[in-house]
Amino acid sequence: MSQSQRYRAVVIGAGVVGLAAAWHLLRLGCRPVAVLERFRIGHSSGSSHGSARMTRSTYATPAYAALMRHVRGEEWPRLERAAGATLVHPADVVFFGPDRVALRAYAAAVEKAGVAVERVSLAEARQRFPSLRFPDDGEILQDRTGGVIAAEDTIRALARLVGMDGGVVLEDTRVRAVEPDADLIRVVSEHTIFQAERVVVAAGAWVPELVPVTRGAVTVVPQTVAYVRLAVPARRLPSWVHFGDAPRHVTYALPEVGRDALKVGHHATKGPAANPDAIAPPRDDEVASIRDALGEILGVPVLEMLGSERCLYSMTPTEDFVIDRWPGEPRIVYASACSGHGFKFAPLTGRLLAELAVHGKADLPTGGDVASMFALQRDAGQPAIGAVTQR
Repeated sequence: MSQSQRYRAVVIGAGVVGLAAAWHLLRLGCRPVAVLERFRIGHSSGSSHGSARMTRSTYATPAYAALMRHVRGEEWPRLERAAGATLVHPADVVFFGPDRVALRAYAAAVEKAGVAVERVSLAEARQRFPSLRFPDDGEILQDRTGGVIAAEDTIRALARLVGMDGGVVLEDTRVRAVEPDADLIRVVSEHTIFQAERVVVAAGAWVPELVPVTRGAVTVVPQTVAYVRLAVPARRLPSWVHFGDAPRHVTYALPEVGRDALKVGHHATKGPAANPDAIAPPRDDEVASIRDALGEILGVPVLEMLGSERCLYSMTPTEDFVIDRWPGEPRIVYASACSGHGFKFAPLTGRLLAELAVHGKADLPTGGDVASMFALQRDAGQPAIGAVTQR
């Protein structure tokens, strides 16, 4: 093992949350910073890969809807200014389907939060969105705060900003252990020991491997994502989330960035815990289920299945994010900021992690501190979110 290297802060994981945390650490003057990535930036083994993610404000409780209003108005514009690039492409998102109970809960929550989500009549929806099939007795919401995030561009922009600000990203560097000591924290990789004053763990599906307290609380659930070519350009369709009947309760779709394709999948939040190092490729029946759902939901033909892949959800029981400190060790903070809906919050979650690591406290822009909403063992009584995808 090579000689140890010392940093003010080490970030474990170069997905969107880890890179955002590193960028914010550097903005706070915490230098030098190293980001350790077990694979390569943009790899397809985790949760941050691909060209596109959906952003929207429609949630089942007002807390996330209100938080998203800040993220949309402040955090993404700050990142876009720094990157000198457009990363969020505004576009409506349509929530619809026969599950009126769930959709009415969403409507009530966003109304309370004061975000621009409209309940649309059946006749109006069919006129506005002729490419979608709306059930006669369903509920329809049009989220005017939505859009498509250029996900791959975001990862590249954050990696570039980290490098420009003096940080270093070390790829192919697998961390085996995080060991607090009285003086510095030891981050033990396969070939090097890194010493740091502060450590941020944002390792996605591998968080339970590195943060023991999260084991049993964070479950890795593999997702199947398919890409299809339609008889019309995908960009002509709105992004959408369909609330149907079991077993395909929630299906989502959005146009890709950079090619004419629709990204689509089922939002699976339950299932046996998977080993992120042994994820099987999508099965034929899983892809067929997506194709069948598109036949029921779309009013335009699917011309071609372009491919499929896996994406990993790191689920908590309530589908909330976790942003917290290592028990008894405030110099180490960690996040499981995903549960299938975390990418669009990443500029904020990265900032909260950085502030928690540097200052020992991070305040939410909507009031309260980070522990009040995102602590692993928070006394919430009720989930803050409710199930819905943002992919």
